[in-house]
Amino acid sequence: MARVRQRWLSARSLSLHAAAIVVVSGCAIAAWWQVNRAQDGNQLSYFYSAMWPVFGVLAVYFWWMLIHTDYDTVGLKGMRRQNRQAVQADATPTVGGAVLVSRAVPGSEEDPELAAYNARLAQLAEKGPKTWRNRDEVVVRRAQ
Repeated sequence: MARVRQRWLSARSLSLHAAAIVVVSGCAIAAWWQVNRAQDGNQLSYFYSAMWPVFGVLAVYFWWMLIHTDYDTVGLKGMRRQNRQAVQADATPTVGGAVLVSRAVPGSEEDPELAAYNARLAQLAEKGPKTWRNRDEVVVRRAQ
């Protein structure tokens, strides 16, 4: 019951309800106005009188999707959670969220290319995500 109350009666949900009511009623008023203009002889208003109800239906669809989207399972937060669960279930070695690949046969030496790849993954994981604040330096420049 608390989950239903949170979904439909939270501050975010109430603002979405109010926005949906305003947008859908505005679309209905605009459609009615365009129908009246079309009856007065404005031929382009026939198109607009059909367009506004479509916008109203889209508003209802987006309202429904925003109310029923569980933000703990979608987007970046959901991907991180799924990644953590997969890593815990797999027990795959990771460094800072980057999965380390291991194709070496037990009892043999590790491939040097694979070791370099894993080292690069570990280095990138330590730096964190690349953003406008955290830019990588240029590694290779083309000869001009």
